[in-house]
Amino acid sequence: MLAASLGAAVALPLAACTASDAPGVEFRSPHVTDAPAARNVRDFGAVGDGTADDTAAIAAAAAVKDRPLVLYLPAGRYKVTAWPDMPDFATILGDGADVSIVMCETDTTLIALRKRNRVRFARLGIFMSGPKSTAVVLSECFRCSFDAVVIRGNHLSDNHPRYLQQRGVVLEANTGGTAFLNCDINNFGFGLVTSCIQNYVTASKFTSNYISVLGTGNDHNAGLALTNVEFVSDQDPHTTDRHLVVDGAANDWWLTNVWFEGAEIALSVGALDRGGPAQFGMINCKIAARSVGLDLIYCRQPFLANVRFDEELDKPPIELRIDPKGCPEGTAVNLISSAADDIGPGVFPPHWQVQGRTSMISPEFMGTVIAKAKPAGNDDIFQAKAADGAVRSAVTAGGTWLSDRAEGGIVLKDAAGAFWRVTVGTDGALKTSSLGRQRPHE
Repeated sequence: MLAASLGAAVALPLAACTASDAPGVEFRSPHVTDAPAARNVRDFGAVGDGTADDTAAIAAAAAVKDRPLVLYLPAGRYKVTAWPDMPDFATILGDGADVSIVMCETDTTLIALRKRNRVRFARLGIFMSGPKSTAVVLSECFRCSFDAVVIRGNHLSDNHPRYLQQRGVVLEANTGGTAFLNCDINNFGFGLVTSCIQNYVTASKFTSNYISVLGTGNDHNAGLALTNVEFVSDQDPHTTDRHLVVDGAANDWWLTNVWFEGAEIALSVGALDRGGPAQFGMINCKIAARSVGLDLIYCRQPFLANVRFDEELDKPPIELRIDPKGCPEGTAVNLISSAADDIGPGVFPPHWQVQGRTSMISPEFMGTVIAKAKPAGNDDIFQAKAADGAVRSAVTAGGTWLSDRAEGGIVLKDAAGAFWRVTVGTDGALKTSSLGRQRPHE
């Protein structure tokens, strides 16, 4: 009997349940949300048809003072002229970035958060069509996040330069800990503008922005960490000029597993008259551009490792350009050129440490340098080769110094400053010949 009663209770349709069936429980039509307390903007009069003005309805839904706000925008196109202020710890949810879309046609800053903590946007689309509009500004905010959010402007090559002042996201006034995860920022004059440090972009994509990321710099503060990010555009020069720009004195910029293609200059780092990043690093990245791949203008100790440079058009670009005044020192490991095995040694200023697949460039060694023979075999410990690859001298596995040129020999300098070459004849006799006071080069 008990089992039968339970079975009947379980089988009872939801529509048949009333307040009298379950005292104290309110039954409502189900919504796909992350929290039972989510406030559905439709319940406050939002229409979501892309025509009606939903500004007031969304503001009413967001007017919560006694508990954390969870705001839910079900699938629809919500036309607005403003966005309500969000309290600390608010969550704004949609059904997906391509189906729950907030639309704004005016020249305004839509979402402006100041001194807010841990506000989260998820599964939402934001579309701005005002030529001078900005989608999001975070000022003095901490640990806010954007998860699976598409932020789209109206910049295209066909309407250039009308939307060049349109901005996607602005991080300012020491905003920190902002995270963009699985997001798209597309079709703006400036996709993301930052004057802050310790903000993060992960598994995201920048598409067809005239400048995708701008570190405003010159405040010794702007910095960003990008991991698993794509920067892409078409080949029209009106669409994308540069993907990433650090304009002046800045903090740390770190790029890991980042892909660049479709820009006149993929990355422009620093400015001679204003400075550049305190640190700049690229690891496991791919760079393609129309004219210049990576332009290092001013930077302290740049570090590049396992970076591949590819062609963008039929005419090969300048893959890596380094200003010796602004970037006199740096480290490069395994830079892969589409035109050759390694980036040519002439690209690097004299004090760079460069490790390629076929060569190594090092300005100097400090301390004791040790070259150790293999445990077995007769391979030389050290070889000195000419430009054609011919061995000129070597240190053998047994430690013997060997010259492979009969006319090479040893050059010694006497106490008076003159140079002498010591050679050996076929009879084993040592001979000396004067080289004068000019230091020999061969």
